[in-house]
Parts: sequence; C-alpha cells; structure tokens
Amino acid sequence: MATKSEIETVVKSLKANNFKVEYVERAADAVPVILNAIPADASLEMAGSVSVGQLGLLDRLRERGNKGLQFPKPEEFSLDKMRTDRRDVLLASTNAVTLDGKLVNTDGMGNRVATMFFGTKQVVLLVGANKIVRDLDEALARVQKVLSPYHGKYLGLKTPCASTGECSDCDSPQRICNITTIISKKPPMVDFLIVLVGEDLGLGWDPDWPEERIEKIQSAYRTEIEKFRASLGR
Repeated sequence: MATKSEIETVVKSLKANNFKVEYVERAADAVPVILNAIPADASLEMAGSVSVGQLGLLDRLRERGNKGLQFPKPEEFSLDKMRTDRRDVLLASTNAVTLDGKLVNTDGMGNRVATMFFGTKQVVLLVGANKIVRDLDEALARVQKVLSPYHGKYLGLKTPCASTGECSDCDSPQRICNITTIISKKPPMVDFLIVLVGEDLGLGWDPDWPEERIEKIQSAYRTEIEKFRASLGR
C-alpha cells in the first residue's frame, strides 16, 4: 500500500497543479463524494473504468436518473455519434499518477484520454492508491510491463505484449496503446475532481509487490471485465 507520506505528497502535488482533490481512506467512502460531485441531471460520457465498476457507481447514477450510462453494443457503435454526442461529465480513472501530480494515461482509440482534457464540462477521476508511481518513467513502465500486457492477454488480443508480457512497440491492428497523454496541470476549460482512495482499485501494480496483493487486484479486474461482457450479451 502507498505510504502515508506518498499519499500526502500526491495530494499536495495535485492541488499545486490546480486539481481539486478529495482523499478518502476506504473505497466505499468515495461513493458519496462522487455522487455529490456529479449533478443529478448531468449526462455522463462512457469511457470504461474497472475502478468505477468495482464501486457500483454506474448503477447508483442510473438509479437516480443520470443519462448516457449505457455502453453501445458492437452493432450499435457509431464513431460519428461519439464525435458529436458530447456529455456533461466524464467519470473514469487514470492509469497512473506521479508523486509530482501528473496524470498518465494510455488508450487504443483515444476517446477516454481526449475527454479528460477537452469535450466535457467536468471530469471526475477515481484513483486507487495502487495507481501512485514515483515519476513518469515508472508510469510508462507500468503501462508497458503491467497494464497493456495483462489487459491484452485477458481480452484475448493478438498483440505481442499479450504473449510475451513486454511492449515491443508493435504494429498490431489490435494494439491498445496508440495514444499516451500526460496531464501536467488542470486543463483550463474543464472542472476537475480527483478522488484519491487509500485502497487498491482498478488495474495496476508493481511487479515487486507481494503475490497475494497482485492477485487480489487481478481478480477484481477479471470480475469487472466479465460483468461488462455480460452486460453486452457476450
């Protein structure tokens, strides 16, 4: 788990970078913070987030009437609609947050990362303590050696990293790391709230961590992916 000193450093750094930050020790305590931050009449941009799924936030938001919370089925997917049908709020997570308060994210298509800095009025990020890294080098190494290989392998993608566990800067048509963004300061046209949780959420770990902790993170990830697949009828 991130140390108290590391969490305090991240919170201080994010605030210095003009982000609004709320810290809670327990994941469950993040739920009311996020529900209070998102207007009841706001429509939400769907980008996919294991962290958000773990806390059941989408169900809670649907129950109270927030719109835009249905992922399109493959046959309903429309790139043109995604480009024009912009929403009020993005609720997601981040792949990594550095000790000096930078947000690092990698995407295949770019809809999630682009919406973090342009396209919605408000961004709310739910960030588990396991997403904290020392610096940009560690953040990018985490994406290349942990996130992309594990995610690609579990999804059954035909990418080199899914087979080898290492990034080879491939040309695969199924490549999921085409776009990497570093948000150093709060984007000027977007309201930003980062809810930092003192527990593990979402996909991310250091390979040197105890196997029990890593397996717990992986198991929670697999559970959410299977729930998502079931929701699409797969």
